[in-house]
Amino acid sequence: MRDELAEHLLVRVMRWESEDVSRERPDLQALAHYKYNDYQQFSPGMRFIESLALWLEQFATDEERKIAYAFVKNQLIFVSRSEFAHLASISYPDLVRPYLVKTVAPKIGKSPWLVKTITTSREFKLLLRQSLFLALSDGSRIDMFRRSNPVIDHEQVFRAHEIAQDRADEMLEKLNDGMTHILGTPPSKDKVKFRIVFLLDDFSASGISYIRNEEGNFHGKVAKFHDSLSSPHSGIPSLVDTSDLTVCLLLYVATEHAAKRLQEEGTKLFGNIPFTVLVAQLIPDGIGESLRNNPALTKLCAKYYDSNIETDSYKRGRHDQPYLGFDECCLPVVLDHNTPNNSIPLLWFPDAMSARGLFPRVSRFSE
Repeated sequence: MRDELAEHLLVRVMRWESEDVSRERPDLQALAHYKYNDYQQFSPGMRFIESLALWLEQFATDEERKIAYAFVKNQLIFVSRSEFAHLASISYPDLVRPYLVKTVAPKIGKSPWLVKTITTSREFKLLLRQSLFLALSDGSRIDMFRRSNPVIDHEQVFRAHEIAQDRADEMLEKLNDGMTHILGTPPSKDKVKFRIVFLLDDFSASGISYIRNEEGNFHGKVAKFHDSLSSPHSGIPSLVDTSDLTVCLLLYVATEHAAKRLQEEGTKLFGNIPFTVLVAQLIPDGIGESLRNNPALTKLCAKYYDSNIETDSYKRGRHDQPYLGFDECCLPVVLDHNTPNNSIPLLWFPDAMSARGLFPRVSRFSE
């Protein structure tokens, strides 16, 4: 009954005739059922079609509603929980294993195309066991990643990038056992180290929350991990030898802009330690450009913009046109658990704003 009332409200707001309803209803119901109803930040009882009707109702003219509706129907990108689970599951076979194959191939004098020969070699098995997988946030779906890839030992996957010394000692004991099993003999103590660290997370649009340079000092999630490599209060230094270490940032979804920026800034940050960015699903820069070059849509974003979203953290990025989202990324992206602030604010305005968001965002930051 609630869904029917929401549909009636939508019909009234959009001034649809019967033929319009017949044309639009199947698509909207399919989108709602397949993805959009599962958005985790909807208020209790709220569903997509009801949110859409209330969102469209706020616009002053029929033309504005048509522009907003066309945007949602034709340009919105929604990454669902099942899609994130899929990206987590393919990250090892599609990204990590090929990276390890490329690393091992020249060391054993084999072509990287001889995948089976390489992956069954002792050198590959050893490097895989000496790879450490750390979550940068809850969004890393580290549990899904581990369960989907049983070839990775439980003791080389950790749900955070900060590790206490006692936990690090346990991981080294297990690493020693694993290396002994592969080599057939116990390795020397100085060789019992992780040689590649994979930092896992779900999404980046600007890269700023991962690595940013503020007045000559690096900040962000990846920068914190870099600092931990030499911190006396962390267990990380005992796990690795920085003279034989590679760091890989593995993101399930990222824009081209973020991937390029992170590669450049990460290379500067880590210096002599090789740094690589791996992305499971890349969002082309053209996605944001297509919105930016839509004057009708950007005019709508500017008209209904509420500057109350401009916190100190929001102003860390470009903000000459803050109505285009954080760092002016101008994205149409919604993630199942939250809408990134890099998307146009008209999509994600939280409660208590002058404008309503279609997929309201819950901020991780407080002022």
